[in-house]
Amino acid sequence: MTLQFNRLTPLALAEPMGDVGWGSRAIAPIAQGTVVATFGGDPCDRREFDAMPATRRERSIQVDDNLFIVGPPEREPGDAVNHSCEPNCGPRNATQIIAWRDIAVGEVLTFDYGTTDGSDYDQFPCGCNTTMCRGQTSGDDWRRIDLQQRYGFRFSPYLLRRITCASRARQLTKKERVDMLAIYDRDPIEALTTALRIVTGRIHGQFRDMIHASYFSLGVKHALCDGDDAACDELVSSLNEFAGDPFIEAVSPL
Repeated sequence: MTLQFNRLTPLALAEPMGDVGWGSRAIAPIAQGTVVATFGGDPCDRREFDAMPATRRERSIQVDDNLFIVGPPEREPGDAVNHSCEPNCGPRNATQIIAWRDIAVGEVLTFDYGTTDGSDYDQFPCGCNTTMCRGQTSGDDWRRIDLQQRYGFRFSPYLLRRITCASRARQLTKKERVDMLAIYDRDPIEALTTALRIVTGRIHGQFRDMIHASYFSLGVKHALCDGDDAACDELVSSLNEFAGDPFIEAVSPL
């Protein structure tokens, strides 16, 4: 269940901020741990998300490998918490942003989009001008060693799951590849799911979730999730030839 609107704390005010669009500024002291924004709107998968207008896609948050919460058609104050590479706020869970430290009157509320974004839907040059500015945001920022060390467990839950699973991901052994091929003719999805659980480290992973967390292009993801025979044949061939290396590389720390 999701909220149908975005909520901004009454301790802050949303306002235009020049080139970065709208942002939020504290109008009263905000104590560490205060919920400053809660994202609401329509839940949708990546295919539905890509079909939405850009004005709505830019007011969204990713909450799982293939799940996004897109804000209402009209802009709301809760939309207006911008990115910074040295933020004063961050995720408490998938849809709430809290103050990571005490925030004084007049400070702009920010969080690092690398703590919530795990795909390429919202990548842009960063001009936060902080000492830690990365110069560019990326859907792979969650993989960065420096961010994992700096933020610890303060990532969206689905990204924490990715980070944990990455430590378990490994290549397929020769026997596992032989077994995969033997099962594939009878049940392609079962064979691929078993192999993907090994190379992604997701020991209980579901086929669709693992595909959407993988390195595959968007079109191939959809084809695989739709059970396209050619896409499945391409995937099993890749797993057999490379023992899962592309998947391991896609989640390995940077």
